[in-house]
Amino acid sequence: MHPAFSVIFLTTLIGVGQGLFLALYSSQTYSIVNVLPAQPGSYYAIGGAIALGFLVAGLILSFFHLGHPERAWRAASQWRTSWLSREIIALPLVMSLIAVYILANWLELDADLYGWGMPGQVALTLGSLGAAANLLLFLCTGMVYAAVKFLQEWASPLTVLNYFLLGSASGFTLAAAYAAYQAPALTEFYAGWAIILTLAALATRAASLIRNARLKRISTLQSAIGVRHNKVQQRAMGMMGGSYNTR
Repeated sequence: MHPAFSVIFLTTLIGVGQGLFLALYSSQTYSIVNVLPAQPGSYYAIGGAIALGFLVAGLILSFFHLGHPERAWRAASQWRTSWLSREIIALPLVMSLIAVYILANWLELDADLYGWGMPGQVALTLGSLGAAANLLLFLCTGMVYAAVKFLQEWASPLTVLNYFLLGSASGFTLAAAYAAYQAPALTEFYAGWAIILTLAALATRAASLIRNARLKRISTLQSAIGVRHNKVQQRAMGMMGGSYNTR
């Protein structure tokens, strides 16, 4: 597989943005229950803006590998059956929730929503919604590939898990760098989880490669065309070789 560079960059940038937001949300949640030192709302607002910037950059790059970018909106119309359509719907949802989360933290909005008598309930609520949407986006992105049954290398739960772990590891790594400048007390927390997530990603990616190396092909050229001769060769690429569809 030789994907367009725009696909590689958009996947990487969006994953970093998702992971950074999850890192910010997790540390803010811990600070509300006094497990980590509390930070001003501006810290989470600026960090959220950085995460949103990565998501916007990924969205912009997604147009570079389209033949007709002006028709991109049509890709969302197949949401009932297509994981790609669901991903296209989930991404703006994530971006919207992060934007609201940024605003709430910047303005330091708060209210006792649940009668808990503790601060930060507005940010916690918006962060929970954003985190759930981020996990949904990870699922949709991974399933774009894992749902392709005839590509056995992709058709595995490990594909979705790898997207989540690699994106989260990238985001927590960036969060550690951000905290080193803005909130040194949180650097160890982010860096520790970045290491854990990176090692977990290494393990699951290695498991995926081992699985792929041991795959037994469901079909062969002979079974595909119903000819049992031992020397069947594919000499033409058919529609993959170029047609009005691919152009």
